[in-house]
Amino acid sequence: MAYRDERHDVLIIGSGPGGLFCADQVRDADVVLVEQGSAMPRRVCPDSDLCDCRPCDVLEGEGGAGSFSDGKITLSATRGTHGASLFTPDQERYLEVVEDTIRRFTPTLADYPPVDGLPLLPAGHGGLAFESYPLIHAGSDGIRAFGQAYSAHLRQAGVDIRQGQQVTALLYDGGRVSGAVVRDRRSRGEYRIFADRVVAGCGLAGAAWLESELARRGVALRTGPADFGIRLETTAAALDPFISRFYDFKVRHQAAGISLRSFCVNGNGYVTAEYHRGLGIRGVNGHSYLATRSGLSNLAIVATITEDQHRDPKAYVRDTARAVNAAAGGYPIRQKLGDLLPGMATAAGVRASNPKTRPGRLQDVLPDSLLEAFTSYIRTLGEVLPPVLAADTVLYAPEIKYYAYRVPINPQTWESTDVTGLYVVGNAAGYTASLSAAALSGIIAGRAITGRTRPRVVSSP
Repeated sequence: MAYRDERHDVLIIGSGPGGLFCADQVRDADVVLVEQGSAMPRRVCPDSDLCDCRPCDVLEGEGGAGSFSDGKITLSATRGTHGASLFTPDQERYLEVVEDTIRRFTPTLADYPPVDGLPLLPAGHGGLAFESYPLIHAGSDGIRAFGQAYSAHLRQAGVDIRQGQQVTALLYDGGRVSGAVVRDRRSRGEYRIFADRVVAGCGLAGAAWLESELARRGVALRTGPADFGIRLETTAAALDPFISRFYDFKVRHQAAGISLRSFCVNGNGYVTAEYHRGLGIRGVNGHSYLATRSGLSNLAIVATITEDQHRDPKAYVRDTARAVNAAAGGYPIRQKLGDLLPGMATAAGVRASNPKTRPGRLQDVLPDSLLEAFTSYIRTLGEVLPPVLAADTVLYAPEIKYYAYRVPINPQTWESTDVTGLYVVGNAAGYTASLSAAALSGIIAGRAITGRTRPRVVSSP
């Protein structure tokens, strides 16, 4: 098959929330969206106890990596970021567009308004601090349905969305971007797409590529906080006093000079494996479904690494995650709590829900400060919820809520301050790690490209 160069007004790289929401804003232009991954029906992890799919790209494709989350949508401009003022009050109002879009294209949702507190946890009790926020939950099945339905709707509205198309290099004309080299992953043919505006929404899967591409261009990427975590799996009853009050409870704790928090709580859910192909890291995550109950619940315990702990937190998180994988032959580790903290209570009947992990010992691979911080969090949580401290409670690692290296951008437009015409949105920019925050950045960039003073509401074909 012979390929010819093309010219378009706007080229969008990646069909995650940043790319899709941006495409909805610019759909009246001549826009093409290229995605290296697959359509949603083909994004299926093989049903096997092993995770040996070296070319695995299940986290890439229609809807982005978030399509393999449990579908919690945080309706907050600060959740899923490490910046309290990343979005202005005017930009924060665009969350209404995000919420309306998700509600339109998701079959079933559960709503969780903020609450004042948790039972058994008075303010400041035991060094634990609770927070809540507006939340809607689509479930792991619902968030996949959303990505597929929203992509289909944008196609019907005229957006040219192409899958299996991998951008291998950006093109430049002086100090501005002029397009990209694209490789068809099936035929392996290459062609060029020239465009006046290029939106890089390549997510965590494309972060390493984008970092390398911009570094070669001389863009000075910045480090910043990064999150490394473990995941704890216990009985559904053990976490029910908190989950029944607020599903995705956020409980903070400070230990060993490190700030920790609960993250991505999954009531009656499952622990899943995920392969971050671009980073060469196998980790774990949590899933839950609105109509399926496992009898087990899980949550991540995430430690935020700042430049106070390490000069390059992002490198520290990558290196620590790879060290954990190396200790388990390239897999995530799982460990019974009784093996980490002797003297725990009797077994509670917890059976690990994720077989795509290998037995290991966190005390042999984690840095001392992280180990101290995580064990302090678990013990303190167990003082409030004693059933958590069962000998057969299962721990998994690594869990990375990773923020890519930060691309210098203008936060009013999300355009690169170094390369004119290049907009970097979503997790690839290094400032966000949630669907809603990534979608906000895409809306802002699309609005800047079109010159529209207000974001377009949910599109109609």
